[in-house]
Amino acid sequence: MRRKMMMSLAGAVSLIAPLVLTSATFAWGPERPTYTNEHPADHAVFNSITNNAAVGDERDFVRVEEKNSGRPYTSAIEVEAGKQYEVYIYYHNDASKTYNDSAHNRVGVARDVRLASNFPSKLSAGEEGTVLGKIMASNTDPKEVWDEAFITAKQDMTLHYVEGSARIYNNYAVNGSVLSTNLFSDMGTFIGLSELNGVILGCDEYSGQIVYTIQTVAAGEPVPEPTPDPEKPIEPEIPDELPTTGPVEIVLAIVVVGLIVAGAIYWSKTQKAVKRTAKKAKGKK
Repeated sequence: MRRKMMMSLAGAVSLIAPLVLTSATFAWGPERPTYTNEHPADHAVFNSITNNAAVGDERDFVRVEEKNSGRPYTSAIEVEAGKQYEVYIYYHNDASKTYNDSAHNRVGVARDVRLASNFPSKLSAGEEGTVLGKIMASNTDPKEVWDEAFITAKQDMTLHYVEGSARIYNNYAVNGSVLSTNLFSDMGTFIGLSELNGVILGCDEYSGQIVYTIQTVAAGEPVPEPTPDPEKPIEPEIPDELPTTGPVEIVLAIVVVGLIVAGAIYWSKTQKAVKRTAKKAKGKK
């Protein structure tokens, strides 16, 4: 089935074209059986197809690129202070769609799927660090797979997660959802399709990616204030105190409304009476 890739924050070219590898080193694991688009797995398993049309070898599923560069994500990059870099993590349950149904006991459906990631908090000039991505599930074989991308610092720097930037992209209801910062814990955070409940069906139509942003800062420099994410809707302000609307207040409101209506009726009748009296007075002249 043709893979429908989502547009990433770094531009369409980064995801539509096959992602380029610039390092001969593959820091993925564990060793596991591999599959192809033509011969997918007969059980739930993540990122083990070697000829994915979008990403090539799925075992190399963590990549990095400078934000908005328009270049493909890569497995190794030199990073400079004062810039933002996007981390791209691809996920795909390689089971054939056939095994998602009840006739096959839904052995193709991955459950309790969580994603964890981490990156260095600081690097010295010339130092190489790793950005880790790990996909975990309760019923896959193996139960977790991981991969690393390499970042080398051009100068001394600190690295910081841009709050609210971690989002999941796929063709389902959760597309564009912001992920919890549990992403950066050992347990990770749930991903999903209709909701972030850890359920990912087998087949490439259910695959997707997580993208988040790292801000690099020169050593000794202050961390810049976060800017509002334009993709995140602005929630309306809620007043500190809401109007009291208990039973007493509701009764009083009804009484007031009744008095207003009664007053309007009285005023209308009074005006009509005044007009009749005026006409009679004119007739006596």
